[in-house]
Amino acid sequence: MAILESNTIKSTYQSLAYLFSDPAHNDAKTNKRVLACSGININMLHNSDGTLSTQQNGGYLAKQFHQNLKLAFNPNRKVQAQSIIISCSRDEFDTNDLDTQAKQLLQLANGFANKCFGDCQAVIAVQADGGHGQSGKLHAHILINSVKPRHGTSNRTMTVPTNRFSVRPLRNKLDDYLANNFELVTGRKWPGPINNQRSPESLKDLPNKAPWQRELKQTINEIKNQVTNIKDFLARLKQHEVTVVERGKKQQWTYHLKVNTSRGTKERRIRAFYQRKDKDGNVINTRGLGTDFTKQGLERYWEKQLIKQKESNSEPLSKTNVHSRKEVDHNGQQQSSEEEQLEKLKTLAADARAAAAQKQLRQHLNFEQLKRAKAEERKQYAAKEAANRNARAASNKARSKSISTQQRDREAAKRAIQAKQRRAQSNHQPNEGPDF
Repeated sequence: MAILESNTIKSTYQSLAYLFSDPAHNDAKTNKRVLACSGININMLHNSDGTLSTQQNGGYLAKQFHQNLKLAFNPNRKVQAQSIIISCSRDEFDTNDLDTQAKQLLQLANGFANKCFGDCQAVIAVQADGGHGQSGKLHAHILINSVKPRHGTSNRTMTVPTNRFSVRPLRNKLDDYLANNFELVTGRKWPGPINNQRSPESLKDLPNKAPWQRELKQTINEIKNQVTNIKDFLARLKQHEVTVVERGKKQQWTYHLKVNTSRGTKERRIRAFYQRKDKDGNVINTRGLGTDFTKQGLERYWEKQLIKQKESNSEPLSKTNVHSRKEVDHNGQQQSSEEEQLEKLKTLAADARAAAAQKQLRQHLNFEQLKRAKAEERKQYAAKEAANRNARAASNKARSKSISTQQRDREAAKRAIQAKQRRAQSNHQPNEGPDF
């Protein structure tokens, strides 16, 4: 269950000097700063017997990093390197034999670095002087140059893609590498990844980073409180555009939904709960939403809710008295209490009737008021319509009057012209008007 951490480095010189030149931070296990070291595509100092020295010169290593950095397209980049820290637990290395275990961890870290960053320039250092509650634990530092070494006759160096330093893929690769090589190097069985150390309670609701996964959990929790069976649960999920696919004999669920992203609507899916195990049944990895979101988890939840509901509805039986006199007194008290309750009920009934009568009266008054308001509204509307009709009639009358007047004027003019023509004929004068 090694822990992996990834950080950006803005000064390779300071980081390398910190690794090799600083004194030991904690001498609980050793007074040495570096227990073992190695490198990839870099020259390092050796002892007289040919072995790598643990006392490296940070400036010498940083100079080699900068030689490749100068050949990059942007030699003045802010991020000069990437730091990866692999911290091991007591179950993996108990530090009883510190020198041997340091060499074993160096072999594992070197193999992992060559597998993931074999084309890069890197320095690896194993330490056991950590502070802040980590004193004595073995951990390995892997410092990787942000640009690759120059190959062939090229005058430029290539930048290492930043996605190669993403924590989750690196952690998965480290888990796979340790699962396959830890026992070969140490002769002991690997305890398993950090996910294997989860308690049963923590498995019920696994942490999820994606916002859509957290929203899906919230939707499921809301729906399961509103229904009591799988059929209704799936129907309500479908209303939220979430579907469930069941697979295998174990009836494992996978949730499917559509998520709005910056690149449009994308389909997403996630298992309710999944554990990857090795041949011996040891858990290697745990994924999904949690056991509470599986079919079996939901059924258990509804069973518990049903039991709680039955317990809340059941009432404890009253204890009976053995002595007859006490029974009589109890019956008398019970009778008097019943009479008091009856009187209270009568009073409550009278109050209820009075309240109902008042409510009915208010409703009647409101109805009458509404009726009068509607009648007044109809009256005003009728008066308005009558006024409009009178106005239209007056307008039509005036228009018809003007038309008749024009017709009479035309007829009078026609008669005048005819009379003038007759006078002209009688006086033997030429016509002065039109001939009709």
